[in-house]
This record gives sequence, C-alpha cells and structure tokens, in this order.
Amino acid sequence: MSGLLEYTPEGWTTEALCEHIRDGKFYLLGARCYIVFSHLLRLRTGVSRIKTEGDRAVGVVLDDGTELECQNILSSAGGVETRRLCDPGYEASPESIGQLSFTEAISVLDCQPKELGNDRTIVFFNDSDQVHWQKSDAMCDVRSGVICSPNNYCYEDDEGELADGFMRVTSIANFEAWQNLSEEEYELAKLHWYDQIVDSAVRFVPDFRRAVIDTDMFTPTTIRRFTWHENGAVYGSPKKQLDGTTHLKNVFLCGTDQGFVGIIGAMMSGVSMANQYCLR
Repeated sequence: MSGLLEYTPEGWTTEALCEHIRDGKFYLLGARCYIVFSHLLRLRTGVSRIKTEGDRAVGVVLDDGTELECQNILSSAGGVETRRLCDPGYEASPESIGQLSFTEAISVLDCQPKELGNDRTIVFFNDSDQVHWQKSDAMCDVRSGVICSPNNYCYEDDEGELADGFMRVTSIANFEAWQNLSEEEYELAKLHWYDQIVDSAVRFVPDFRRAVIDTDMFTPTTIRRFTWHENGAVYGSPKKQLDGTTHLKNVFLCGTDQGFVGIIGAMMSGVSMANQYCLR
C-alpha cells in the first residue's frame, strides 16, 4: 500500500508505542509528514496547519484538507516553522532563523574507493589559517569541507559491501544564492559547483575523478524542500528550546531545534520528548 502503513499487531515499532499510548493520539510533524502512532503511519502527507483553541492544539489540517484531531503534537519541523503552522502570519526575529546550509557533491565510482587509495571513511579539510564556520558569501565555500566514503565503514559479514563506490563532499553554501536561480540556472550551477567542490577535495585525498561514472548533488534548496527548514538550515535555529516546550501547552519540539543535532541526536530527541510529554 504505497505511502500508507496500517497498524497491525505484528508491526513492532508501532505496536511498542501503542502499548504505551493506548487510546491516545499524538502526531510527529517534520519534513511535511505526520505520524499517528495509535492507528497508522502516513508518509508524504503534508501538514498545512495546526488547529488551535486558546493555548492548546486540537488537531492538524493536511494539504488535501483532511482534518485530524489530536491530544499532543511532537514537531520536528523547527521552532519557527512550527509556530508558523499555528499562525501563518507569525514574524520571527532574524536571529531565531538558522543560516548555515550546505551542498553535497556525490560521485558514483566504477570501483571501490580503496582501489584508488581512498581508505578513510571521513576526511575534514581546510586550506586556510582559520575555519570559516559561517554562511558562505559565494554559492559555495570550497575552502573547507567534509569528504566521506560510506564504502569504508566496517560492515558485518552478512551485510556485505556496497555494490558501487561513493565519494561525497559536503561544503558550506548560501541558501539565497541558490534560491534565486531559475530552473535552467540552477541546473547549470550544480554542474559548475560540482566541479569546483570536487577540484577542492582532491587536494586532500587521492584523485578519484577518473573513476566517476555518475554524479548527483543536493543544495540548500533541496534541504528546504525535504525538511521545510527556513534557509535550508540543517541545524535549525541557533536558539534551542531544551525542554521542547512551545507557546502551546500540548505542542512540543523534537529534533535540532529542541537541542540535539545529527542523526542520532534527532532520534534521541524524539524518544526523549515522547517519553517526557506523551507516554506518561
């Protein structure tokens, strides 16, 4: 059933949560999708608005107009973004909106990276006296970055190795510069900056360009599209709400704007906030 996973007793993730929630309902909002743990899981289902009454949320309105009631909401959409779901006219202060975004140039190789001398999983590089950990003035800042090869992780024997070789190079970028491009300009800019980013990276690792058979690239606008974060800010707002509370009594933040960052951090944040506010 495409995009919809109905709850069944055999579904271990949902079942484990439902044992705690019983007949209650709460929603996880993030990347324009929501999860209803007491009944079903829906993917690619946009939430256009959080319905409120006084100081509480009473439900959500989906992009197709469907309305769903709730008791609690956990939102990973971001602090500012969650507030705007409640009040579309909400004006956030500039300092509460994240500015740090990234591009990533992805290269698919016709061999394993180790065969080219690339045996490291991650390489952090910088060619300046200081690291410029700030919004880039140009579309991309290629003075520093992160080079990753997922092929070089230690996989279990039964997992095997990745069939294709990958080299991924992440660079700080400028959201507005990418956002203001036309579709044609955007595609050309990706081609141009892919070359610039990889040219910079191969100063610090063995040159893998002769083995590239395919490429891809994401930009700050890709991050904005799939996470809904203002400015494509990977780490969300610089102002964190460590207790996860919002202006509504039953809406709570999880993820980067609650205070945990990274993949593991986001997962732990969701678990912590659910335990704190929804499973008692």
